[in-house]
Amino acid sequence: MMGLVLVAGLMAPGQAVANPKYAAFVIHEGTGDVLFSRYADSRRYPASLTKMMTLYVLFEDIESGRIKLDDKIKISTRAAGQPASKLGIKKGTTIKVETAIEALVIKSANDVATAVAEHVSGSEVAFARRMTRTARDLGMRSTTFRNASGLPNRRQVTTARDMAKLAIRLRQDFPSRQHYFKQSSFKWNGKKYRSHNNVLRSFSGATGLKTGYTRASGYNLATSATRNGHPLVGIVLGGRSGATRDRHMRQIMANAYSAIKARPSRIKSAFTEPPRPSLKPGKAAPSNLPVVMASIVDMPVTNSADVLNLKALEDAIASLAPAPVGQGDADIEQEPRDWSVQLGAYRQQIHAMQRLSTLEEDVTTIAPEAERTILPKKLGGRTLYRARYADVTEAEAAAVCDALKPKGEDCLAMPAGR
Repeated sequence: MMGLVLVAGLMAPGQAVANPKYAAFVIHEGTGDVLFSRYADSRRYPASLTKMMTLYVLFEDIESGRIKLDDKIKISTRAAGQPASKLGIKKGTTIKVETAIEALVIKSANDVATAVAEHVSGSEVAFARRMTRTARDLGMRSTTFRNASGLPNRRQVTTARDMAKLAIRLRQDFPSRQHYFKQSSFKWNGKKYRSHNNVLRSFSGATGLKTGYTRASGYNLATSATRNGHPLVGIVLGGRSGATRDRHMRQIMANAYSAIKARPSRIKSAFTEPPRPSLKPGKAAPSNLPVVMASIVDMPVTNSADVLNLKALEDAIASLAPAPVGQGDADIEQEPRDWSVQLGAYRQQIHAMQRLSTLEEDVTTIAPEAERTILPKKLGGRTLYRARYADVTEAEAAAVCDALKPKGEDCLAMPAGR
């Protein structure tokens, strides 16, 4: 029988150790209001967030008609030889453009990134030059690209603010392509590939975008979300683990939404609608084009009277956050794992076990160290078997229920011992 006793193992929270790779940024996509900023203009390595620009350039050529979704991309020797993460496509074979898009977003396939670069520009070097030119056109003044994948290159650098600009333009300039970033999996060559983006599944309102990791960069993430008509984009760079990165992203995005709800006047409500249409690089503005508020993204952070008092807002957001926000990377293992997630109560133990098995992947994707537990309780002369996942943090418990409830699944987050 599975363990029945839940012990609240309280661990003293430790101080967050300075993390030179860390940076984070949250911005309102519709208005340009900055809702969170830590080291947003410090140079960092983009890792696979690079592939957002690879996709931006590819989408440009698709919309221009130069490339079609059912075109075939040939895999060169160089592309096939790229290190993981990869699909493992053999040289000389082909892959459809649409499959390549899915592989870049979901699998973050480096071999596909190189193949796309060669297909579009003839070589990855030429493609990287185009990526950098496009970055400048989008106002990404601190970003330089040297490859299409994000594999380590000391000259391939960016900032959290620049990645937010790219994420916003990727969404605004190609609205018909956003469904790719919402996909949690795709199938190719008889195999199913699942997304690395756990925040997409665990944060209410999340709509994309991309994860990234190299040893030099740490764990990176770009997230878009919409709640109550407010589209936000968040960037976290340099997390020490995927779990701490995801936790911090959920925290700063949730705090931003809480701050907006607490005082809506913080946001320039007259301009909460995303700008339409956006201008892509190189296109002239028609005379009747409305003001594009996303241009505020290019403004420096300032406390002048005509923009949001960002310092006051940051202080308000920080006051809502129980965890350290200065570094945003306190080890999740230092948080007390004294919460549980109850998924139902059953008259037969076997049904409780089945419930735990059915939802195991959904739970452990968010809380990888959760323990399956069946807790019996006498009630009116009969025994009910409560199906729970124990040994999770409060944040993990809330995130699990946030992910399950929209699917119609019963879920209750509670302190251990209840």
